[in-house]
Amino acid sequence: MKYTVGLLGAACACMVMLVDGLAARNAKKPHTVGGKCNLKDLVALSRYQMEESLEIFDKANGGHLGTWSPGFPELEVHINATFNGPEVQCSLTFVAQGVEKILEDQMNNQNPRDVLLHKKLNKTVSRVNMLKACVENFFKGKCPKKPLPPTMPQYVFARKQWSHTLLMSAKNYLDWLEHKIIVLNAREINKKTLNANKTDLHKYLESSVHHL
Repeated sequence: MKYTVGLLGAACACMVMLVDGLAARNAKKPHTVGGKCNLKDLVALSRYQMEESLEIFDKANGGHLGTWSPGFPELEVHINATFNGPEVQCSLTFVAQGVEKILEDQMNNQNPRDVLLHKKLNKTVSRVNMLKACVENFFKGKCPKKPLPPTMPQYVFARKQWSHTLLMSAKNYLDWLEHKIIVLNAREINKKTLNANKTDLHKYLESSVHHL
């Protein structure tokens, strides 16, 4: 009996080690299936994290910051703008660079003790970089010219306003990108369905001719 219990204990321990190992391995490769990332889910998650970063940032910096008037033309897109993989990579590079600057300013100047905000901003940068790599994986090509990092203003309130506006612009851009990915995904599904229907029709016609 003791021998059986010992075997069960050893088996359970091995199972725990196996599950932990698989979890650790999967954590290193999030949103990947068969060598390809899940673009639709990743862009939705990136948008959600950007929204959270904006909300936490505003709470930490007083809210009611208004809009930094020059804005960020690099992130301004019309809802019907054509999707272009390399250009999207350029925009996502700009977003990651901008959020990194916000993180540095919050850590070193504005809110050095707000660990939650620091973690959220850092995670958002990582997620945007993952999304950029995923776009490259799906649509190939690279950003033709890496954009220069955005320049943060000198004065305290201007920096807060600049940061708020960049996070808001990035969220709006990711809203647009998510919409485009959903549309592209739907078109791809319709295309595959149409091809499958054509194949089935072709097989049916061949079979009908064979039986005549």
